[in-house]
Amino acid sequence: MIRRWVTDRSGASAVEAALLMPVFAVLLVAAVAFGQAFFVLGSAQWAVERTARELMIDGALTEAAFEQRLRELTGRFSAIDYEVVFAETLYGEVRVTEVQTVLRYPVRLPGFEPIWIDHRVEVHAPRGF
Repeated sequence: MIRRWVTDRSGASAVEAALLMPVFAVLLVAAVAFGQAFFVLGSAQWAVERTARELMIDGALTEAAFEQRLRELTGRFSAIDYEVVFAETLYGEVRVTEVQTVLRYPVRLPGFEPIWIDHRVEVHAPRGF
């Protein structure tokens, strides 16, 4: 009787599926979460670059107005966090505003601590033509 129980293969596929299914489920959820994170960071980078183009066109745009415009464009991404650093450089008679932005986004997976992704965006906006 024990020999028959040990050599019986009916149900081996069910055991294998039960062992591998949680691993595949975690990988699937992680792929979706990281895909969403990269979409959000790409959209936020686009917002930084678009606001920098507005900075080039409107020479009177202040740093506070820049950040306000950036917050308007990224307002739908509630979990994104960023810090913006401005620096002014003079190249001959052309004033260039260097905008360095660090975008931070948490990837949340069930049962794990959030994984923070940092993405740096650096834009140079010539002003004063």
